[in-house]
Amino acid sequence: MNRNTLKQVFAFGCVGVLATAVHYCVALFLSEAQLTSVYLANICGYLTAVLVSLYGHSIFTYKKKVNIVVAQRFAIVSVSTLLCSEILLFVLQSTLQINHRISLAIIVASVPVVSFFLNKFWVYAHSES
Repeated sequence: MNRNTLKQVFAFGCVGVLATAVHYCVALFLSEAQLTSVYLANICGYLTAVLVSLYGHSIFTYKKKVNIVVAQRFAIVSVSTLLCSEILLFVLQSTLQINHRISLAIIVASVPVVSFFLNKFWVYAHSES
């Protein structure tokens, strides 16, 4: 891996941690304040985290401008990786009957890698700097 890609991987991880924290804090606040159900709170937290990720990756990871194509592709990757992680978790748990700790570790280790490359080579590939 070249130096630029290593910088992108580091920035991707930092933005990801921030987005995860935002997801949790928004969902926790909304549910603890009893402003909505925990399910809707989780969706609100997730959507907020997607925005943090979109702008964080645009500014810090890939250094590209956000436009409608980037936003649409980012949303597709975000929802697709979420769905894939749920499907993978289901397969690991129900079909292969792998311990939940190992299943979650596989997902946490693999989904961000796939997401990084989809973002690098598809979402931000033809965007302006």
